[in-house]
Amino acid sequence: MKLVLNRFLPLFFLSFLLVFPLYSSFALFNLVQNIEDSSIVRVVISPFNSSVMCVASKNSLYESRDGGKDFKKLAVFKDEEIRHIFFDPHLFDVFYVATTRHLYEVKEATKQIYICPDEETIYAAAKHKGRIYIGTDKGLYSADEIVLNWRNLKTFNAFAVYWIESDKENMYIAAEGGIYLFKNEDEIERLFVLRKEKEETEESDNLVAQVIKRDIFDKTRLWLGTNRGLFVSYDSGLNWKKLYISGLGSLSINCLTQTKLQENALYVGTVKGFFKVDVNKNTAQEIFEGVYSSYISWIEFSPQGRIYLATLKGLFKDDYFTPSLQRNLESIVKGEPSVGEIQQAVLRYNEVHPEKIQKWRSALKYRALFPTFNLDYDKTVDYDSGSDKYFIGPRDWGFSLSWDIGDFVWNTYQDDVDTRSRLNTQLRLDILDEINRVYFERLRLKREIADTLLSEEELFKKQLRLQELTAIMDGYSGGYFSERIKELNEKR
Repeated sequence: MKLVLNRFLPLFFLSFLLVFPLYSSFALFNLVQNIEDSSIVRVVISPFNSSVMCVASKNSLYESRDGGKDFKKLAVFKDEEIRHIFFDPHLFDVFYVATTRHLYEVKEATKQIYICPDEETIYAAAKHKGRIYIGTDKGLYSADEIVLNWRNLKTFNAFAVYWIESDKENMYIAAEGGIYLFKNEDEIERLFVLRKEKEETEESDNLVAQVIKRDIFDKTRLWLGTNRGLFVSYDSGLNWKKLYISGLGSLSINCLTQTKLQENALYVGTVKGFFKVDVNKNTAQEIFEGVYSSYISWIEFSPQGRIYLATLKGLFKDDYFTPSLQRNLESIVKGEPSVGEIQQAVLRYNEVHPEKIQKWRSALKYRALFPTFNLDYDKTVDYDSGSDKYFIGPRDWGFSLSWDIGDFVWNTYQDDVDTRSRLNTQLRLDILDEINRVYFERLRLKREIADTLLSEEELFKKQLRLQELTAIMDGYSGGYFSERIKELNEKR
């Protein structure tokens, strides 16, 4: 039986790929179902309570207080689009929503705290050292968080402000003129110079600083995402260089983030996919399993390592992929049937389960009770002693029953059962050996795909091998393996 299976495995694998999509057994991301809108622009988690999170579509605001299980729609902003959401760094349960026209403070209720001039559009907003800052296409505005007396900072009067990044010490601003270090309103230093062309045309493709992040592990390292790829500074912004990373290239970058759970990784959301960058090797791996949108608007990590992606096709969460420091056997086998369950399914499908031999032995115990039955149809012959003659009568039916008393002590068919049992056991061991090898090779391969930075060609080969191993498991189990994986993941 094993030889027959192996002979048809290549044909089975080919038919499997044609009939079934390459979904599945290693999909990392799942779509969050309980949000009405499909186009998501932001997702942020409270720094005080990781169960509280806010999600924004283009014009609707949602909140979850149970870790993303259920969402409540808080507001709909008509005739304007949401640009950013951020939690107050010091006040519990307070966050801000920046739209193209207004800035809102959300506590128990939603309060409008800034109105943009008619000819301007809001791009960014942040809170830093008791003041609120708003970046527009015409400059930077600030106000004390209590007084809210807004004023325009002259340094940025001629530049659009695309991004504002605040930490405990300083604030970094990505503007039309470059990157600025903002210590206070009287101490502003330009770190990276971008010169605006005097006469821009529709075909012009000037370098635009779209997002800036300070490295959370190395305070002297700054990351800059532009419309032409990724830049880095290793000396607090004094010198910059573009990183020519295989796989990432010069894609337009929408967002950057890191997680404290993984030191040497930078996660990048672009207009054409989601990437994990190894900051030591300057290599990038695209992560796309389960995400059917290439436009990544925002990336957010929970403190536990769960990752959320805001995309044009919805909000995706990752219950499988966690940074390598959190990776363990339990997370690898999550969503997979146990090896014992698959062994039982394979043995029954291939009719080599020990139960089959046990049923044969049980049946032999009762065989001796059943007689040998003989049925015949022939002429009867009688003898008359008086005349010393034989008389042949008409044809008639006859039957006889006989028992072999020895069968109650030893049944001759026991030899056949013993012989088949030995063959069955050897075949069962061969199949189990193959199943165990393939099952655990799949687990090792899943970890390699999730945790290592691979080239596009290497990643394709490993994914193809993973599908091949899945097809082998399905071949031995009659398709049970893939069906069981699908069932387990639907329950997650």
